[in-house]
Amino acid sequence: MTLNELLVEWSYRTEKGYPNMGNPSDILILKEILEKLELPTDILDEDEPEVTVSTDEPQEEPTPEEKPTPKSSENEYDTLIKKTLNVNEIPRSKSKYKYPGKGGSTYMEQVSVGDLPIWQALWQAKPDKKTEKGVETAGVGKGELSLYWLYNYSNSGVNVVEGRTGDDPDLFFNGNGIEVKAYSSHTAALSIGRYGADRENLRLLATIFGIQALARVFGGGGTDKTINPTNFKGIDLIPAFEELEALLEADLEGLSEFYPIFGQISKNIKNVKDSLDFKSARQGGLAMGRKFLKDKLGRKPGDGNFLVNLKKDGSMKFFGVSFATIDSDEDILTKMGSSQSAMKLNFTKTFG
Repeated sequence: MTLNELLVEWSYRTEKGYPNMGNPSDILILKEILEKLELPTDILDEDEPEVTVSTDEPQEEPTPEEKPTPKSSENEYDTLIKKTLNVNEIPRSKSKYKYPGKGGSTYMEQVSVGDLPIWQALWQAKPDKKTEKGVETAGVGKGELSLYWLYNYSNSGVNVVEGRTGDDPDLFFNGNGIEVKAYSSHTAALSIGRYGADRENLRLLATIFGIQALARVFGGGGTDKTINPTNFKGIDLIPAFEELEALLEADLEGLSEFYPIFGQISKNIKNVKDSLDFKSARQGGLAMGRKFLKDKLGRKPGDGNFLVNLKKDGSMKFFGVSFATIDSDEDILTKMGSSQSAMKLNFTKTFG
């Protein structure tokens, strides 16, 4: 491979379309390319001059009176660690910690006694919001910086890169998504986050629970305001599908000639049938619940990746997210739900 071909390959695989030696993710990509070519990777040592390849417009050469400002390779998290610990050089963690990679099973880890003081010192540290100095950045939770330091500055063989872009996971371990939570219990239902971006699922849930509410009104049962697309238990889906199936037996097309609203109801039910494969109310509830979970977990952390729950005392539980497990779990609806537009799942009961 010529130098030009290497640069083209490197640029193609970077997120922005051009590499930067100040970005740890771009450095990792280059190392992977060099390793495949069996070329030395020590050209990337930190004491070597930094080279940045960019598609930005070329900068003018500095005049003799000007001195170029040296660029720093450290990211926002590195700067924050130094600031929080009041050090010039980031200390390395004293122990090695397990990370099996993509597809690994659920496991526990514990921060060693020697690493616990720094773990706890970084526990609540957050970078300043970029648009408003002094305001904490949204999306950086407790323990996230602690975990970043613990694995990135150790001999655990893990390159850690921050996420926080769009609907990305919180961190990336060797390029694999890691979603970070900090609940007091590993066995409680954990929030996966809000799902406003899942517009298709919200439309399906609105139809399913809307028909159920309509049936209750006509049946004299009133309405249940607690069951709707943003507040429900997984098991609520089965009785909702029972009402939907009952309505399927009605002549909605005939009724639409007199009441146009039934034409829209018929169209919405058809959309549910086309989107979900089911032949019974139970199958429909399971199909909706599984789709609801997998669409969200597919983005963060991703099938085969990990969601980790951290405690300040150093206890860590890495849950191996598996779509195969979700699809084979006939009781998955008893382990999931939604509260105020935030999806929740009991990861211990689901993934062990």
